[in-house]
Amino acid sequence: MARNRGDRTKLVSAGIKTDSLRTTVPGSIVRQMKLNAGDQLEWQIESLDPGIVKVLIVRLEKTH
Repeated sequence: MARNRGDRTKLVSAGIKTDSLRTTVPGSIVRQMKLNAGDQLEWQIESLDPGIVKVLIVRLEKTH
């Protein structure tokens, strides 16, 4: 399967007492998905082949 090079981000620790990591959503994805600060994202991961995963990111509807 050919791999297209996309935007790259670096993971950093989210804090001392957690195993969570943080990264930046690249501007191209922000524009394409029309994301705004405060939006909530749902992450779904599907394994395709060893070492290859498909990540589906869904912007959740805002609740008032």
